[in-house]
Amino acid sequence: MTQLNPRAIPAGIVLALVGLIILAPLAGLVNLSGLPGYEPGDLRFWHSSYIRRVLSFSLWQAFLSTLCSVLPAILVARAFALQMNFPMRGLLLRLFALPLVVPAVVAVMGVVSVYGTGGWIPFGKSLYGLNGILLAHVFFNLPLAVRLLLPQWQSIPEHHWQLGDQLGMSAWQRWRYLEWPALREALPGVMLLVFMLCLTSFAVVLTLGGGPKSTTLEVAIYQSLRFDFNPARAVVLALLQLVLCMLVAGVTLKLQRLPEVEITLTSGSRPQGLLQKPLDMALILAATIYVGLPLSSMLIDAFGGPLLQIISSIYLWQSIAKTLFIGLSAALMSVIAGWFLLQYSASLALAGQTNRARFIDLAGSIVYVVPPLVIGTGMFVLLSSHVDVFNWVYPIVITINALMGLPFVIRCLGPALRQNHARYHHLCQSLDLQGWNRFRYLEWPLLRRPLGLAAALVAALAMGDLGVIALFGTPDTATLALVIYQQLGAYLIPHATVTALVLLLLCLGVFWLLERGIGGKPDA
Repeated sequence: MTQLNPRAIPAGIVLALVGLIILAPLAGLVNLSGLPGYEPGDLRFWHSSYIRRVLSFSLWQAFLSTLCSVLPAILVARAFALQMNFPMRGLLLRLFALPLVVPAVVAVMGVVSVYGTGGWIPFGKSLYGLNGILLAHVFFNLPLAVRLLLPQWQSIPEHHWQLGDQLGMSAWQRWRYLEWPALREALPGVMLLVFMLCLTSFAVVLTLGGGPKSTTLEVAIYQSLRFDFNPARAVVLALLQLVLCMLVAGVTLKLQRLPEVEITLTSGSRPQGLLQKPLDMALILAATIYVGLPLSSMLIDAFGGPLLQIISSIYLWQSIAKTLFIGLSAALMSVIAGWFLLQYSASLALAGQTNRARFIDLAGSIVYVVPPLVIGTGMFVLLSSHVDVFNWVYPIVITINALMGLPFVIRCLGPALRQNHARYHHLCQSLDLQGWNRFRYLEWPLLRRPLGLAAALVAALAMGDLGVIALFGTPDTATLALVIYQQLGAYLIPHATVTALVLLLLCLGVFWLLERGIGGKPDA
């Protein structure tokens, strides 16, 4: 009789819960037209000009955002790769990691502070619409694309550069025969990733869209439920969003795997022409200014705003407490669920069942395909006929954010846990080191750093999330992100800037405390 793997039970429970949280709302969306009060004719929005306009703008802004983010990122990543020894290279690369943690609504405030009326580079009213959306999306995705593409240059063997120098290759020939073959493997995947992020962008479009002409599918779903209370339209939009994301994900799976995000700093020299270094330094400087300007401007405006008035507000501190509660709870749930899944996956891989192990990892990351607002919409229409969904804000928001953080946990913790399991599992069996003792004496010391990073990422993302809390939140349950949106809607820009600074410092503080508190010192 085959003995049941003890790790299969908790992993099975997690997979069942993940499937229930995703499939039940989707089933509710699909079956909505058959519920009492909804006729099939209510779904004629498929053929409406509104649907066509929303769909076309969603695709158009995602396409433009991808081009405006990735094409400059190629030049900036190449500049970083060729200039290996310029001062503050490591510091600037860390600056490019900052937008990955900054909440979207905070970045929006930075963009408004720089380019809005009275900003350093005023766009005036033309900021709200496609212009503002592109500016904010490039702020987020240009640094991400740089960090994803830079390893492609670092993967080129050093002797290839030396051989090209000996052969007297020109800059164009080096690009054609050395750099482009390494870059083209990752470029389609990076572009599709950025396209997916821009297609499902919510906070940026909601705050900078400026009106019906600049509405995307995500924002249209939110407006259909919260303002128009038209669940039938929200169903069609949500299903359409789901189909688009599945198509993009399917194309991505056909391409090469994305490179690792981590940067490996290496020393060395690269052959370059007379003007190469000044041009590269100018590109790096321009990109640094673009990334740093919104945050710098927001900080200056916040300290010049009603800082004491906002800080002394009881409502602000209540929102801080709610934000922390949601972020830390989502991080805890996501890390526990990811731990159970990865433990079972590692044991399957060690037993030679690699296909089943990959399925476990893929099942944990399947939420990449389903946008959180689609899940939230499904929960809204599924639960609204049975309970008052606004009384269940915290469980719903925490659950969805924990689910959305699960792929980050699998990405951060998975490689280290599998390596640890492969190295020490048989030793633990021979020593009868199991359960709590195994975790305390072996797994915790070796895995605390990736655990800390995973928890910090999920917490920061959940604390800065606007999409789900905007759908279910009320003034009594508002997080800082929702408070900022409410202040923007009331044209209280100085107040929103101060609140955005509070949210930014809170996210960075929690990120640092979790990463350092759980992971320990870097040199430990």
